[in-house]
Amino acid sequence: MAKRDEHRNTFHPGMIPIAEVFESNAKPIAKDPAALRMWAIIAALCLLAWIIQQAR
Repeated sequence: MAKRDEHRNTFHPGMIPIAEVFESNAKPIAKDPAALRMWAIIAALCLLAWIIQQAR
């Protein structure tokens, strides 16, 4: 929060913040093959657990 205040005072002196928009620098999941594989594995394990539970 201190860095944000420092930035605001340095680059936008005298302005009163009305609303702040936060932007993420995270990659979208669709562009991250490793994340897609991880979610696919999690979904497959959940489906497998559900099938095993239904069989009992």
